[in-house]
Amino acid sequence: MNEPQTAFDRSKPVHFFHHEQQQFRLEVQRFSNCPPELKVKEIDFKRDVDAYENAYHSGASSCFRKRGARTAPAVQSEEDLERSMFRAKKRVRLLVKELGPNHFSTFSTREKAPYMTAEDWKAMWGYFVRFLRLADIDFQYVAVLERHPSNPEHLHMHVAWRGKGFVNYNMLRRFWHMAIGKHRGFKVTRVLRGDDSPGNVQDRQVKASAGSYRHTEKIAKYIGKYITKDLISDFNKKRYWQSTGISVAETQVFWLSALSMPDALREGLGMFGLWDLGADVPLQSPWMCREGRVAWLAMDPKLLEPPF
Repeated sequence: MNEPQTAFDRSKPVHFFHHEQQQFRLEVQRFSNCPPELKVKEIDFKRDVDAYENAYHSGASSCFRKRGARTAPAVQSEEDLERSMFRAKKRVRLLVKELGPNHFSTFSTREKAPYMTAEDWKAMWGYFVRFLRLADIDFQYVAVLERHPSNPEHLHMHVAWRGKGFVNYNMLRRFWHMAIGKHRGFKVTRVLRGDDSPGNVQDRQVKASAGSYRHTEKIAKYIGKYITKDLISDFNKKRYWQSTGISVAETQVFWLSALSMPDALREGLGMFGLWDLGADVPLQSPWMCREGRVAWLAMDPKLLEPPF
């Protein structure tokens, strides 16, 4: 996908924010294995204007919060948890789309109370990945923990992953049993069956051609819904993991001169040739948030010239 044609510098707001407190910008998120995402977003500068004015009248040297590491609050508010959840959902979705997985599997364990914690799962998963690397097996992944719907004390893990060639699930089960055994303190050298089995690896079917961008988008949507507030309630502790080497590109930002959402959509999508000038409509309908301040568009590759 080519860079948009711009007549002026769009790396910063076009209008002075004291005069136009509501402005719009276009955010472009690119991927290696999927078409890019576009987002037209309204930016409200009212809080910044108020901060500057308060600092001016109070004689403060700065109107911004001092930089530095945050300290963990004693109790996270519901709003903080909600924000953390949405940040994690977005991060996981972007990681999966960049990964471009060709498999989606569920890893589970069989254990009696007391149940394994998220820290136990992190340790077992580390052993499993290490065994794969020692066997020189290509396995790139994004993994998310979920509580069992009917037994919240029991955890299992959903994994979007990418591998090369034929997939032998018995081999994956063997390494998974070895990882569980190592964490529990006993040695496993083969796949355990029946009552002796400590867990399972089950392939999840996705109704789309493996490796296609539709397949990737469906997996990204599925895996993101498993991130819930109760699994991210510990401050700065992740309940999802990804393999090294998955690097999501930095979001490109283009500030728009439009001062309303309809005009911003026309201008932003038009920069990428996605606006029908004759009919004055977008070539692809964007998804609008309830407040009308964000319009999001997952690009249809049929409307783009390769490369994306």
